[in-house]
Amino acid sequence: MLDKILKFLKAAENRETFFRRIAVYYPKSDMRYREIERAYNLVKDEFRGKTREGGGRYFEHIRAAALILIEYLRVKDYRLIIAILLHDLVEDIPAWTIERVRQEFGDYIAMLVDYMTKPSKKEYPDKRERERVYHTRFRFAPREFFMLKLPDRLHNVITLPGCAKEKRLRKIAETREHYLPYAEEQMILLHELEEALEIAEKAA
Repeated sequence: MLDKILKFLKAAENRETFFRRIAVYYPKSDMRYREIERAYNLVKDEFRGKTREGGGRYFEHIRAAALILIEYLRVKDYRLIIAILLHDLVEDIPAWTIERVRQEFGDYIAMLVDYMTKPSKKEYPDKRERERVYHTRFRFAPREFFMLKLPDRLHNVITLPGCAKEKRLRKIAETREHYLPYAEEQMILLHELEEALEIAEKAA
């Protein structure tokens, strides 16, 4: 099952191929296409020069999560596509707040991004408490949140080999405890996550 996802993630992906997929649903003149394009451009600019622990460009992760949503889960709702493009914006870019996202993209997208964003260190200085609060919110989140969060987590697990061993083991345990139960409950990427975890555990 994971092979299908890996196949298109390993393909040469760029702006042109991404928007070729969007154009299947919305013509370029459609407001929904333009809003996705605005979000894509914004996030790419904000993450320019930022890299992940494994060395790849950070934006590649954002686009990969969006591709899993669009290509594999077949999600067409432009608001969900925008939300997954923005999912790390508030947490990682200090200039962005949930209120700013709300002003730029509306209440619904801001709500989804808020669920995707861990509480700030200012609100919860203790890391464990911050993580506890974040994961507790999963119990009250709408299904749409899991449509975004599980592709994000799946790509994080797929790319764990580029991380330090301590982080790999921590993320594997975290995924099994906090993500797999919801993948099963919501029936979203359950088998794909299980397979990715098995591969990551063997590599760890």
